[in-house]
Amino acid sequence: MSDKPTALGWLVFPLRLILGGLFILAGYLKLSAVPVFAGAIVGFKLNLPDHIVIGSAFVVPWVEIIAGAMLVLGLWTRAAAMLIGALLVAFIAMLGSVIFRGIDAHCSCFGKFEFPCDGPIGWCHIIRNSVLLGMTVTVGAWGPGPLAIDRESTK
Repeated sequence: MSDKPTALGWLVFPLRLILGGLFILAGYLKLSAVPVFAGAIVGFKLNLPDHIVIGSAFVVPWVEIIAGAMLVLGLWTRAAAMLIGALLVAFIAMLGSVIFRGIDAHCSCFGKFEFPCDGPIGWCHIIRNSVLLGMTVTVGAWGPGPLAIDRESTK
């Protein structure tokens, strides 16, 4: 079989870089303001014990940074995409919970850079995360594409 990248592989490559870069950024911004991120988790009013909130405020950013770096490098790409996809599903569920319960909360997903969504949590946040989830599914389904450490042969 040929090791030459296909057109689809070249589509996956920028998706992998965009997703990885966004999650590295999101994790970094959360780590640079852990108390703000912990406050955002509390603001979702999920009635979580303090140790879960504090643990999440430290662990989630590192998971985002490491999984994002794996996507950028193209190392364990499918596993990194699945992990980010699981995070996005959880984020979408929590955002939906906030919307349906009518809670006035703010997302600290990307720190002060909440593009394109600003203000309180709304449908824009769910749409943004759903688009990211679709990108994640594409990367997970089609593999790393070209210029990846774990690049697979095209079949």
